[in-house]
Amino acid sequence: MERCQAIPKDTNDARGFLLMELAVSLPIFALLLSFLAFAIVWSWRSYQNEIADAELRQEMQIAAARIVESALLSDHIGERQRGVYEMQQRTWDHVPQDRYWLSDGRLVLNAVTSPITGAFGGAGVHIEAFSIREDAQRPRLYHIEMRGVSMVTGRSYSLATAVYLREDMGGT
Repeated sequence: MERCQAIPKDTNDARGFLLMELAVSLPIFALLLSFLAFAIVWSWRSYQNEIADAELRQEMQIAAARIVESALLSDHIGERQRGVYEMQQRTWDHVPQDRYWLSDGRLVLNAVTSPITGAFGGAGVHIEAFSIREDAQRPRLYHIEMRGVSMVTGRSYSLATAVYLREDMGGT
């Protein structure tokens, strides 16, 4: 009885096949990694832009709410000098006032050391315009307008409202 022996295969063919697989798969793998890196960078930039725009809107809305609250508590609003708006609130013994103006792209309340916008550096909020003007036809109606720009995205955001001062404010 004779036994059949297996004939050993030549391994040189397998090596060539492995090199060909690597030559095809490495460029595809590099291309997929490039797309992944691009997607991650694009997502991060979109996230930063969205945060900057949200911060712009939030800072503008907080500042506008503070100004409107101050105006509603006032019995007189006037422009002390160009761009400096005073809101006078009469009390029993003195007349406190809030002053608002723009200083270096920030909206300031009473002192340059206390800006109410521009606190978050990630947004780069720059207030371009701020005004309070009395309506020509309706006494005691004041129009408040603000416009800010995100220095990160270049997008602008505007707010406008009107406040009517009651005549009996301050008990006078």
